[in-house]
Amino acid sequence: MDRVRKDPPEAFPEADTRFFHILLPYEIRLTQRRAMGWGPTPDEELPPLFIGLYLIRIVPLEDTQIFPDEATLESIHLEFFTSLRRALRDSDILGRFGPNEFLALVRDLDPEQSYVVAQRVLSMTSRSAVLRKAGLTARVGYLIYPLTTQPNLPGERWTDLIDLARTVSRRPAPSAGATGFGILRGSEITQTDLPETDLINLATQDLETLASAGLIRLQRIHLLADL
Repeated sequence: MDRVRKDPPEAFPEADTRFFHILLPYEIRLTQRRAMGWGPTPDEELPPLFIGLYLIRIVPLEDTQIFPDEATLESIHLEFFTSLRRALRDSDILGRFGPNEFLALVRDLDPEQSYVVAQRVLSMTSRSAVLRKAGLTARVGYLIYPLTTQPNLPGERWTDLIDLARTVSRRPAPSAGATGFGILRGSEITQTDLPETDLINLATQDLETLASAGLIRLQRIHLLADL
C-alpha cells in the first residue's frame, strides 16, 4: 500500500463529519451503478466497484478503566490520527467521526483483500505507545459494500452502514487488546430476494443467523507481526 505524507496534522478538519454526509451518498450511488453494470453511457459497462467502510473506535483496554481527561484525550487522538493515516493509502479518506471514533473510506477495494486494511490498523494500534500509556486500545468494525448484487440502499441511509460496522466492532473477543471484525457479501445472497435494506436491518440485530445462512460473511482479523 502506498504511504502518505508524514507531517502530522495541526488539528482535525472541522468539516470531517459534514464531509462524510456529502461524500458517502455519492460513493454509495456510484457503487450501486457499478454493481448493476452501468457505465457513464448506456452502451458502456464497467466492472463492479467495492468500497470499504472502516470504523475505528478508541476504547479503554479494560472495562474498569476510564478515559483520560479531555485535553489529554484530544492529544492522544491527534497522535493516533497521524499514525492511522500512515496505515492507509494516499487515496483513502480518513476523518474523525465521533468523540472517540474515526472513519476510513477505502475505494477500489478487492473484497478478498479487505482484511489487509484492518490488519494494518490493528498492527499500528498494538504498537501505539501513546494508547498503551493511557490504557486505551482500538476496536475495528468494517463493511465491504455493496453486500448484494442488487443494491438499493438509499444514499441518505449511509449511516445504517456505519451502525452495522459499529455493531460488528463490538463483537466479543477472546482476549483484551486490539480486535477487528468485518462483514462481507455471503455466497448465498444471490439465491434470495431479500432486499438490501432488510438485510442491513437484520444484520444489525442478528449477525450470526445471517452468517449461518450464508447471506453475509463474517471475518475476524488477527494481528500479524510483519504489517
